[in-house]
Amino acid sequence: MKMRIKLAILPVLAGAVAVTACGGAGKREAAALTDAVDRFRGATANPALAVRADAVAAVACSETRVCDAKRTCVQAIEPTAKALALKNEVGAKLADIEAARLAPDSPEAQALPLKLDEATRLLREGHKKMDECDTMLTDLRLAYGF
Repeated sequence: MKMRIKLAILPVLAGAVAVTACGGAGKREAAALTDAVDRFRGATANPALAVRADAVAAVACSETRVCDAKRTCVQAIEPTAKALALKNEVGAKLADIEAARLAPDSPEAQALPLKLDEATRLLREGHKKMDECDTMLTDLRLAYGF
């Protein structure tokens, strides 16, 4: 009789261990995602932005909630990184115009306003999605207690 009870408890214990292990993986993944997004936000130089945007996209996820948050954060970060790269490109070209290395009437110089418009559009898109990303990261922090 005691042996049957012990055997009946085994699946319950195995399930509890599996849930705990999954929670551990989810917590690690959620913490890694949060850290990667925070590092992206802290980047100030354009090359660092691209590397840190890639780092967010590279975060491993196996838990649905973490994967959903990652997808949303990547959708916010990609247009933001592109917008900042365009802004930096325009700034460099303006410096070239001021230093007389680029003619103001050249096709490259004439394209600058359109690039700024595109950067503005991408920034708006990224900021809108970043609100969703922030909400999902907060939910992960609460769910996993970190």
